[in-house]
Amino acid sequence: ASTIGGTVRPLRSLASAARDGSLGRPVPYPDPILRRTASPVRSFGPSVGAVADLLAAGIRSDATSALQYGIDARMVVLKGSASPISAPFVLINPTVLSRSGEDRMVSWLEYCLVLSAGLEVELLRDEIVEIAAQDVHGVPIRRTLSGESARAFQHELDHLDGILIVDYAGLDDLPGAVAGIEAPYHAARQRRAFERNVYQGNTPLYW
Repeated sequence: ASTIGGTVRPLRSLASAARDGSLGRPVPYPDPILRRTASPVRSFGPSVGAVADLLAAGIRSDATSALQYGIDARMVVLKGSASPISAPFVLINPTVLSRSGEDRMVSWLEYCLVLSAGLEVELLRDEIVEIAAQDVHGVPIRRTLSGESARAFQHELDHLDGILIVDYAGLDDLPGAVAGIEAPYHAARQRRAFERNVYQGNTPLYW
């Protein structure tokens, strides 16, 4: 369980979330759940599709990850302007295979639903990412994303790795209360955020 402000926020499995039939509210910053690395999905039973449907129906934006709702699974859902298809695009165990050149990175002003309203960070994202993932049945997916789809995917993949948009900002650019929370860890977290990792073959590409 994760503790913040005297309350306990349990970390749920896919099966538990599917049984609950509800997402609940997004995990609020600075809950430690948001700094976890989400676990890969290794079993593709009915709970995977059930949670994907909950995320697609319940999110208040065009993209989300399971971990933002306290569900320990490497799952991203893109819909609306963020989806490269006409329906919600569900990505299980997503990873980046390649990125466009650093000289082509695009500046965005981003916000995040787990952070306080009004907190925005200007940051750079790769213009194009080639990704691998699985669908809700475990079938491999490969796709090249650009524009809003690429931006949203990178934002949500960060969540699966415990990275938040505040990690891209300078401490002086953050609200005082947030800067105070982040200060002891900020240098290390910023290094991770800037790494632009791609798949190296040291873990399964498809689980």
